[in-house]
Amino acid sequence: MKTCYMCKGEVELSLVDVEVKGVVVKDVPAEVCTRCGEKYFDTKTASFIQEITGCIDEKKKSFIVDIIRSVRQPKGAARA
Repeated sequence: MKTCYMCKGEVELSLVDVEVKGVVVKDVPAEVCTRCGEKYFDTKTASFIQEITGCIDEKKKSFIVDIIRSVRQPKGAARA
């Protein structure tokens, strides 16, 4: 049985919800300490979470740029 690095409690496989920049990703596999709740992700899962983080950042930037452009464009002006 694996033990937690933080508290030395038992660690077991579980599905957890992970919040990434305000977006909740449900049912992510993780090893979770039964005592303190510390979560451990394997390399594949950690890479998946990092990829989601990158997608969220890109979408937020694109959304913000669109908002700024719409605010700066005078009403009634034709879009190029």
